Amino acid sequence: MDWINNAGKLAGSISAVIALLTLVLFKPIKNAIKKRREDRDMQKKFQQLVLEKLDAITDDIADLQYERLSQAHDFYTSQGWCPTSKKEQLCHMYKSYHNKGRNHLSEHYEQDILRLKDRPCKTGQN
Repeated sequence: MDWINNAGKLAGSISAVIALLTLVLFKPIKNAIKKRREDRDMQKKFQQLVLEKLDAITDDIADLQYERLSQAHDFYTSQGWCPTSKKEQLCHMYKSYHNKGRNHLSEHYEQDILRLKDRPCKTGQN
């Protein structure tokens, strides 16, 4: 009967040691997992904020591009000619503007500018 009591005491001691080891080992692991989740959540929130700001900046840039394309269209069509280098720059800007999902009236602006002469007419000629 003593061996049963001793075995019970030993089993109780082993259970207590296992319980303490579990607390000592698993609590830091659990905390590390929790911290990793919190860090991941914070990173996702930060990424979302950055993406929202980039979207706003992209919209602002597209608005400025439209304004510049409109100004260039008005200027060069009233002038009656546009240098080839400016045509290339404006086409590049239009392509960038269009790739942002914008189009509005600027598509015909590009075509109007491309149809313009590359040099001014010499005086006395049409």
